[in-house]
Amino acid sequence: MKHYYFRYRLLLFLALSLLFSVNSIAQTIRGKVSDFKTGEPLVGATVHLTQAGASRFVAVSLNGSYSFKNVKNGAYQLQVNYVGYSTSQVYEGSITSADETKTINVSLQDASQQMTEVKITASTGKESDRAVRTIEKTSPMVLNILSANTIKLLPDVTVANALQRVSGVTIQRSASGEGRYAIIRGMDQRYNSTLVNGIKIPSPDQQYRFVPMDLFPSEMLERLEVIKALTPNMEGDAIGGAMNLVMKSAPSHFTLSANVSGGFSGLFSDGRLFNAFNASPNKQSPAIVNGNSFAATPADFNNKAITSGHSLNNPFSSTAGLTIGDRFANNKLGVIVSASYQNVYRGSDSKQLTPNAQPTPVPLPNSPQFSDAYDRTYSTQTKRVGIHNKIDYVINDKNKLSLYNLYIHQDESEARFTADTLGLGLNTTALNKQITISNRSTLTQQSIYNSTLHGDHILGKKFVFNWDGVYSVANRHVPDRTEFSYDANKTLNTAGSVVTEYDNNTELIHHWENNRDRDLSGYANLIFTPKIGNRDVEFAVGGLYRHKTRDADYIDYKLKGGLTYYNNNFNSLPFAINTPAGGLGSNNDQLENNYHITENDNAEYFQFKFNPVDKLQVLGGVRVENTDMSYATQSPITVTERSGNIKYTDVLPSIHFKYELADNQNIRASYFASISRPGFGEIVPYKITGEYYDQEGNPHLKHITADNYDLRYELFPGGADQFLIGTFYKKIYNPIEFFVVRDGGPSTQVIKPMNDAGNATNYGVELLATKFFGVLGFSVNYTYTHSRITTSKLLYQQSAGQSASQSLVDETRPLQGQADNVGNASILFKSAKLGLDMQAAFVYTGERLFQVSPYYNLDFYQHAYNQLDFSFEKTITKKLSFYGKINNITNAAAKIYLKYPHAQIDPKQQEFLGKQDITSQTLVQSDFYKTFFLGGFRYKF
Repeated sequence: MKHYYFRYRLLLFLALSLLFSVNSIAQTIRGKVSDFKTGEPLVGATVHLTQAGASRFVAVSLNGSYSFKNVKNGAYQLQVNYVGYSTSQVYEGSITSADETKTINVSLQDASQQMTEVKITASTGKESDRAVRTIEKTSPMVLNILSANTIKLLPDVTVANALQRVSGVTIQRSASGEGRYAIIRGMDQRYNSTLVNGIKIPSPDQQYRFVPMDLFPSEMLERLEVIKALTPNMEGDAIGGAMNLVMKSAPSHFTLSANVSGGFSGLFSDGRLFNAFNASPNKQSPAIVNGNSFAATPADFNNKAITSGHSLNNPFSSTAGLTIGDRFANNKLGVIVSASYQNVYRGSDSKQLTPNAQPTPVPLPNSPQFSDAYDRTYSTQTKRVGIHNKIDYVINDKNKLSLYNLYIHQDESEARFTADTLGLGLNTTALNKQITISNRSTLTQQSIYNSTLHGDHILGKKFVFNWDGVYSVANRHVPDRTEFSYDANKTLNTAGSVVTEYDNNTELIHHWENNRDRDLSGYANLIFTPKIGNRDVEFAVGGLYRHKTRDADYIDYKLKGGLTYYNNNFNSLPFAINTPAGGLGSNNDQLENNYHITENDNAEYFQFKFNPVDKLQVLGGVRVENTDMSYATQSPITVTERSGNIKYTDVLPSIHFKYELADNQNIRASYFASISRPGFGEIVPYKITGEYYDQEGNPHLKHITADNYDLRYELFPGGADQFLIGTFYKKIYNPIEFFVVRDGGPSTQVIKPMNDAGNATNYGVELLATKFFGVLGFSVNYTYTHSRITTSKLLYQQSAGQSASQSLVDETRPLQGQADNVGNASILFKSAKLGLDMQAAFVYTGERLFQVSPYYNLDFYQHAYNQLDFSFEKTITKKLSFYGKINNITNAAAKIYLKYPHAQIDPKQQEFLGKQDITSQTLVQSDFYKTFFLGGFRYKF
């Protein structure tokens, strides 16, 4: 019965025996356990030592070694067990006093190589650190990988947060402190692409092509790759890098795992309540339901999101996951299904000084003047649902098919409460103070669906053909975002009592956004491996075709009126439609924001790979990318550039050298050309109202191109150990930057994406080291990045006795999002004997450019950010464990500042945000997130 229960070939045991005689107790037996084929240490294997009827065991450490001390003289027996490895021959021997140390190294054969005669089969241990080290070592390009086992122990539950642990990667955070976008080598999100199993996926973003990485639960991954140098068979639109999410694939034997956890944010544990709301039932705007010419009335709107607000005391977050997989039909059919659910409550407390739209020329040129002081609280509930499955079928030893499906959905409900003291309230008494109150309720729904049918075919001894047919769709909906604002004035009435008056300057905004991005794609690759002379050469040709359609609609309805409150009396005033009063058709600006895009991309490539001499691998080739994009807005036919067509072709050569200094050492050098296409919303001539400036699209925008160079030394001592040091250089042509331009008159200005910044450079150094000493391990990485770009900025100045003047001045600065210094440091404890894994992880992101200003010397910078996290997992039984994750232990805050001396601004303005501790800077924003706790149970069969 026991044999039947474990019919899925869970493991076979390897027995090695040695005889030796007994005398003294000063001897040591030690050695390493490794994979027979790859030589990689088998971390976690168990070594049993039996002597004179007594038995003891140790777990193989993270560098693959084991050791038994104080071994008595005489006969002993050694046995090594590791899941997925077959039994080899048995050794017997003895130890005497002459043997102070006896070294016994063991190499185990992967059992999966003996399970079936089918040549296309799943690998064993693919989620381990040793597996990804092998991929990094043998890969033809520069990349960094996090294994599933590493991701599982990390304190992170989303891919976005896990990415910050990768060398050279930082993250851009949301208002609640969660990671959202990745910045690779100082290149912000527009320069990076996202792949799932090597296939590019569309973005749900309303304007851009990049994908929010917080959509993906990290537990669904088999590994996370950050590819930093592109080969010809890869899509070329990734100047910074490509993030490849390799999802779990069918295992070689039955697998079942499940987890459940719960936790809370410390932000809501100290009297601060979580503000919740019930979303509006109006999923579509009146214009979508009734047509653009429909003149909406106040009765067409539902104010449920504002009127149904309620508070929660310390809400409970929860997560759950399930993975099940197996192989059937004599290992020809593999199936895996993985699902994840997360319901997380987070938030932040924020204080912000808002500068006037235009600085003044005194007391210094471009002196910022602050008009508003925002005291904001964010309460965010994020619900994520992810499910994916993969089915692969080995038809015969030459043909294999697989079908992959992925669905990710996220609902993010954000309640933002703002108290805005107009004029900062600095010139009024406490009883004559005007404050604007704003309550905004936003539900953002995003989803991505991908279905990929893949085929592998061996056409002969020297030909291999593979292909993909892909359907993907991404959606983003903001159904009826509601913002209610009013002025509250504290005054004295005639009786001398304090009253609060809400005036009739009340505004109610209803806002809808809908975005849909759909891809139909086909990929094909033909690989030919002839022998030239006495060396094998690999040639590959192939390409892709993608038909993309994107639809977007965007509309605001502004209602004026509301209610007044004075001296304890309420007076209702009816709301009246302010804009668009005559329907969407009467507002050209809003019609420009509604558009349809069709884009057809095709690419062809030629690639070769060969070894001209022993130990040197050369991979190179060229890729040609063709882009044909057409757009059409709903603007009237009289509007200039209401539609358009943009075409361009790029020839992208690349070459990669890898020289094996030794079996575990490489030196790499590479060059590749790449591009970055503008965002859809950047090219369409839309116009969006902003907090300080309106933003316009630019149909004349050019795409970005770049030349990229890499040099890296690699050492892989074994197991999870590694040492990498490299340098990179990027020359970027036609970078897209935002400029302030006039829109009609001199007093009307808008922000517009343009290519007028000239060329940019970006270079740096990356260092990564991981080393384990028995059960204790250390992992550190550091990246220095330096980028420069020159743009024209506005400067207001005034000379003595003269009137103020405005001029354009060139300013050289870093690229947006780039930090000079980035680092990670982790201390790990892994003991198979104790069944305990622990990790303390520290992330450092140096000062970086946060937001570019149109004015000289008034860019916003983010202070250096430090975050300390902790995680652990403790085995309770053989299949059950308890784990915990703690984020932001030190309550790190995100702080934004201007490089302007704070001594030149009003002391009361400084007081609003607290201590201004750097004389040459002015702190303008602080966001606090507090600590987040999560704990739960994991079951694995």
